[in-house]
Amino acid sequence: MKNPQTLAEELYKHFPTAKLKSIKENACCVFTLIWWLGIDPSDIEAIMLVSDLMKEHVIDEDCTVIWSLCIKSLTGRELLSLEKKKITSIKDIKEKTIVKYTRGSYSHWVGVEEGKIVFNSLQFSRCVADGKPTECRIIKIKGAK
Repeated sequence: MKNPQTLAEELYKHFPTAKLKSIKENACCVFTLIWWLGIDPSDIEAIMLVSDLMKEHVIDEDCTVIWSLCIKSLTGRELLSLEKKKITSIKDIKEKTIVKYTRGSYSHWVGVEEGKIVFNSLQFSRCVADGKPTECRIIKIKGAK
């Protein structure tokens, strides 16, 4: 998976459906969760996976992640805890982490490891370019380290 949200933007130009609109505009968090879980589909497979998660009602139609249901659907494992932590920098983040960048009223989720962004569902994000990291998610899953 490289930039599935960018592909969804391109697909939407040819197939303007409500589901693709939601994926192209809002699916960054679920794509980043998929990355964090170590699932590595192609970009088109990732879009289809998000569409299936919407059908299963484990993410909302606006792509809001229902964490426990989504993790259970993707891995078969139980969510033990989800911590929402405020941050101001990514430099001290060592392990794979889901991070939110904010620019004004806009936000975008990315994958961070070793103090660097290593996964971005968009080829270019204005929130990442001009915004700041504001939150991260610390997730613990039953049976995972």
